[in-house]
Order: sequence, then structure tokens, then C-alpha cells
Amino acid sequence: MRVDIAILGGGIIGSSIAYHLGASGQAGRVVVIERDPSYEFAATPRANGGIRLLFSLPENIAMARYGRDFYAGFAERMAVDGVPAEIAFRRQGYLFLSDAGGARQMEANHRFQVAHGVEAQLLDPAGVQALFPSIAVTDVDLAVYSPNDAWIDPYSALMGFRAKARSLGVEYVTGDIADWNGRSVTLKDGAEIRAEMFVMACGAWSRHVAALIGLDLPVEPMSRESYVFKSDAEIEPLPFLKSESDLAIRPEGDGYVGGIPDWSEPAGWNFEPDPDRFETVVWPALARRVPKMQRLKLLRSWRGHYARSAFDLSPIIGRWSDGRDNVILATGFSGHGIMHAPATGRAVAELLLAGRYQTLDLACFGWSRIPTNRPYREQGIV
Repeated sequence: MRVDIAILGGGIIGSSIAYHLGASGQAGRVVVIERDPSYEFAATPRANGGIRLLFSLPENIAMARYGRDFYAGFAERMAVDGVPAEIAFRRQGYLFLSDAGGARQMEANHRFQVAHGVEAQLLDPAGVQALFPSIAVTDVDLAVYSPNDAWIDPYSALMGFRAKARSLGVEYVTGDIADWNGRSVTLKDGAEIRAEMFVMACGAWSRHVAALIGLDLPVEPMSRESYVFKSDAEIEPLPFLKSESDLAIRPEGDGYVGGIPDWSEPAGWNFEPDPDRFETVVWPALARRVPKMQRLKLLRSWRGHYARSAFDLSPIIGRWSDGRDNVILATGFSGHGIMHAPATGRAVAELLLAGRYQTLDLACFGWSRIPTNRPYREQGIV
């Protein structure tokens, strides 16, 4: 098979790139290589799907804004044969809580966010209680509330991107990559795909695939455990709640989804939930933060993986500047891939078709910052 552009990885990043290329009508023959079209172990279906503008880097704010607006109109934009691509878009806000000594950074971030057009309110503990009386604030110093932020169903968004890209002529090929020499990819079944340009979008699997062409990507799988649980208490509609002490939960149907990441767990693959972690770590934290959640029923637990950028927790986007100039990188999103997928798809399509960024300059996330040791990192809650 000979193609113009080969995208390695068909998750939400790769499929957003595929959609934006297909929608341009200028990309020629585009193929996406994905090892598992069921996405059983992929990161996207195992994520919580949040979209928020509460960042400290201007590019992250701009990318998230584009993503939020994109997802708000996703159902109609991604419709195929008149059938809307519903993704359960829910604009119910984000609430960041400073409960671990980071109030000064949170306040500075809030000033920066407002200066960049983010709709966010700085709240003292009384202000949090006024809006969300079920949240305990005895240990909270400060909070930031962004009422227009949202969340989606991640799997539906991935399927929507994929279906729309295919309707626009993008081809999806199922197969494991056995070899890659920068000019062609060989799959384990022996099939060979030659391309003029390649996009590396393999998420947490990126380091292994990139090593085939001599590229040492500082991207590693970070296992994180999530839960769906219900409470029989009467609780007001809550936003997506994130605290400095790492509790992260949001409403999901008539229950909640979320958890507390274990940052001490070494990088690597781990799909087995800890049978005791919810009861010993997560439940007590929930009961402290939302006392009405003393009584809970755990419905389901699972593990997924961030494509963690070990260099600075920021994504790696752009040309492999000191390697092959026909390789574009789009990986290492460290948990922000869903909210940044639309902007990444647009940006990478611009690089491939015009040779430069045209709408949002993402050079700050380029590969060159890594060999020159210039980290570009978020401050505060990431």
C-alpha cells in the first residue's frame, strides 16, 4: 500500500488528525493504522472525559477552548448520513480546590486565566459553600470555579471522529506495527505501508513504536484507577471536582465517576484494579470532601493509562526536528488528550498540508525543547 500520510495510532488523537485531514479535501490518501479497532485497552474509553480551561499555559487554554467549542457542536459536525454523533456533552463546570497549600499559585493562575478570557470565579470557602453546600471546606483555602466547562462520553467521541474520518475517505487498517524505517511500516502479518509523511500518535505505546526509527520519546504509560459509584443521599448537582490532594470526581448518570491517582506507582502497564484501594483511600477522601457520601455503593472499577510525558507533563507536538523531517509527533498528553484532541488534529493537519501552524502556534510543545532541556510545564493542578 502506498499512501500520502500514515497515522500510527487510531485513538482520539490519531482519529482527530484523520478527521481534520479528511475534512480539508487536500490530504490525498490517508491511512490510520490501529492495532485494535475494539479499543478494549485504549486510553480514551477508560478516561473521564473532562474539558476545562483551567490551565496556566496560554496554549493549553487556547487548545481547551477550541476543544470545548468543538465538542459542543460535535453531534451535528460529526453526523454521518444524517445521524448525529451524540457524545453526552454536559456543561456543568469545574471546581478546583486548594487544600494542600497551593492557594497562592491558584490565585496567580486565576488572574492569568481571566486575562486570557476564561470565565472563572475565585471563591473563598464561604463562596464554595454557597454554591455547593454538600462540599466540606474546613481544609480549603481557596477555590476556582469555571461554570462553562464541561465533560463528554470519551468513547462516543472517539467513535464519532473515526466514523466521520472514514466517511471522508480516510482508511483504517488493523494491524500491529512490527517494523518502521521512516519510509514504510511493516505490520506483523507482513503487510507493508509506504508513506510520504508519518504521524506518531500511539499514546502510551508511543515510546516502543518510536524506538523503531531511533527516536527516544520520553513518554511512558501511567496506570490510574477509576471508579463508578452511587450515593443514596440528596446532593446538589456538582461540577467536575479536582483538588490539590488529587481527588477528582464528577457526576455520571445517577452516580459519579472518578478516583485518586497514585503518583508513586512506577511507569508501566497495569490493568488490574487494586481490590482495597477504593475502600482504604478513595472512600475516606470522598467522605471528608462530601460528607453525604459516607454511604456509597461501588459499581465498577477499572484501570487505564495516561501517555505521560516524563520530561515536563506537556504534550510533544510537531516535527521530529533533529531526526526525519517526514515524522510528525502528537503524543505525551499526560491526561489532557481528550480535551486537546480537536486542537491537535487541526494543528497537525496544518503542519502536514501547509508546512506551518496557521491558527494556533504550538511550537512551544515541539520536540526541540527536549534535547535542549527547556521544559514547558503547567503550574498548580495539572
